[in-house]
Amino acid sequence: MRRKREVVEGQVYRKLGPSGGFWEVIAIRKDGMGTQHAQLKRADDPKTLKTLSVSALLDTQQFEIVTES
Repeated sequence: MRRKREVVEGQVYRKLGPSGGFWEVIAIRKDGMGTQHAQLKRADDPKTLKTLSVSALLDTQQFEIVTES
């Protein structure tokens, strides 16, 4: 059985792959359909932001958690 993890503000994730980078969760929001999204800022360039669904962030083929909040 797969363990469900929770994404919370302050966690840092590493994007897997050649373009990689470290991303910190700065906010969690729900859209109109109830899907949770995480707003992230790039660790080496805090002005670079992106928003991803929490399910994409928890996909172990795309991201790995570096630090817990």
